[in-house]
Amino acid sequence: MINTFIYLMNAYFYQNWWAEYSDTKVNDADVIIHFASEENLETLNSLVQDLEYIMENNLAKTTFEANSFDFNPLLYGYSSEQVWVESAYKILIAKIR
Repeated sequence: MINTFIYLMNAYFYQNWWAEYSDTKVNDADVIIHFASEENLETLNSLVQDLEYIMENNLAKTTFEANSFDFNPLLYGYSSEQVWVESAYKILIAKIR
């Protein structure tokens, strides 16, 4: 159900994700923006649907616990996985709409 979200996390937030960028101040928001610029509209819309599903069903913590993502929002200053999902959603919506 959340395949595009899993794709985002595995393809863009892998172990040393920040090393892909020349700017040493890159952050997770920059990765979402990069994703929006690289992927096609169908993939972006699919990610929006995945994020909405995760938020509506309060599945952020469960999703992060059930997968072996290299990115942990709690280590980047977010109070919860849910807060990070909401933030990623807002960034993505702002970039594509």
